[in-house]
Amino acid sequence: MTSARYTLVKLSAAILTMLVGIGSSAEPRTTIDAVYSKQQARGGERLYQVHCLVCHDKKYFQPVLEVWSGQSVGTLLQMMSATMPESDPGSLRDKEYVDILAYIFSLSKLPAGEEPLENRGTKLDEMVIATP
Repeated sequence: MTSARYTLVKLSAAILTMLVGIGSSAEPRTTIDAVYSKQQARGGERLYQVHCLVCHDKKYFQPVLEVWSGQSVGTLLQMMSATMPESDPGSLRDKEYVDILAYIFSLSKLPAGEEPLENRGTKLDEMVIATP
């Protein structure tokens, strides 16, 4: 291998290592970062009234999110969809669970943003629950 090519390979490896380090050291997005929209929360409120309110008072969720603080939003969503509603777990569509979660965030005084919360890829698994 020529000296110039060897140097280029080493430089490329160093840049790649630096970029990986930057990506892994970045702070994860949290629920305080305005991760849902007000419109989405309004839709989630309607679903909540039909599917959740019979068992879960609106004041129920703020302490629950405090307990979940530091855990991934994806894990909470998986738990919700696997166990709720209690009368028919897993019966809602994925988007409905996400919209209800957006409403729960609004009940817990988490800030709303412009974009709706979406469950695509590992996005929610990488998002951390935080409370104000």
